[in-house]
Amino acid sequence: MIFPVREGMDEAVQAVWDAQDIVLASHVNPDGDAIGSLVGLSLGLKVLGKNVTVLSQDGVPDTLQFLPGTDLVQTSSQRRDFDLGIGLDAGEPGRLGINVAPILSASVVMDIDHHVTGNQFGDVRLLDAESASTAELIFDFLHALGVELDAAMAQNLLCGVLTDTGGFRFPNTRPRTMEIGGALIAAGASPPQIYEAVYENQSWAAQKLLGRAMERMERSAAGKIVWTVVLQEDFAEFGAADKETEGISTALRAVRGSDIAMLLREQPDGRLRVSLRAREPYDVSKVAAQFGGGGHRLASGCTLDGPPQE
Repeated sequence: MIFPVREGMDEAVQAVWDAQDIVLASHVNPDGDAIGSLVGLSLGLKVLGKNVTVLSQDGVPDTLQFLPGTDLVQTSSQRRDFDLGIGLDAGEPGRLGINVAPILSASVVMDIDHHVTGNQFGDVRLLDAESASTAELIFDFLHALGVELDAAMAQNLLCGVLTDTGGFRFPNTRPRTMEIGGALIAAGASPPQIYEAVYENQSWAAQKLLGRAMERMERSAAGKIVWTVVLQEDFAEFGAADKETEGISTALRAVRGSDIAMLLREQPDGRLRVSLRAREPYDVSKVAAQFGGGGHRLASGCTLDGPPQE
C-alpha cells in the first residue's frame, strides 16, 4: 500500500515520541468514527509503552461497546499535566465538551480530524478534509509510528471507516478508503460483526422513536425537502434517550425524490438539535453554519431555539 505524504505527520510522530503521558478525547455524542479512532489510537500508543488516558464526555454508546478496548474510556479527567493532548474527530475545541480542559492544558496539543471547519486547534495538526473518516488518518498515523496493527486496533478503525462511509455507500468513499478497509480486514477486523452491532442492534425505544418520527414526517410541496421532529414527550413515553434517534436521519434521506432531510430533536431545555442530510450537489454545512453549527457538505448539524413549530 502507498502511504501519502501528509502535512504535519512528521511533527505528529515526533510529538508522540517526546511524550510519555498522553490524553485523548473525542467529540460529544460520539459516533463510530469518534470511538473507533479514539480507542484504535489508544491501543496503538499503549503498544509503544505510552501512558494513555482515553476520554469521551458521553462515554461509549451501547451499540459500540462491542469494540475491544472501549473499557479504557473514561468520561472525564481532573488531570492538567499531560505531556500531549490529542483531540480526535472534533471539528473544533468546543466539541470536546468537558474534556477540552485536559486536552488544551497539555504541554503539546494535537488536532487529528477530517473535519476542516476553520476552527482547527493545537500545536500540531494532522488534518485532511478529503479523508472519509478520522480513522483513515489514524491508520496512516499508526503506520508512521511503526505500530503493527492487531485485530483489536483494526476492528476499531474499520468501525470508524464503515460508519462514516455508510458501509462504503456514501460519496466520500474513495479508492484508498476501500484499500484501507481491505488492509484492516486482513489485520483481523470483522465487517459483519461491526454491521450487525451498529445497524442491527437497536433498542426497543429506538425503534419506537423511529416509528413515531416517520409517522410525523412531512415534506415540501415539491417533495425535495423532508423533515420530522422528535419531542420531549416522545422520549418520555418510550423511556428513550437522545442517542436513540440514531438512524432516523438515514431513514428520512431514503425517501424517493428528496434531496434534503432534516431531523429536529427537542432537548430538555426546549432547544432543538438539528441533523441535516443531503444529496449532491447540495451543501447543508452552509445551512448549519448560519446557526452556529457545522459538519460535512452532505451531513451537518446545528442547534436552534424552540419551539419546534417555529
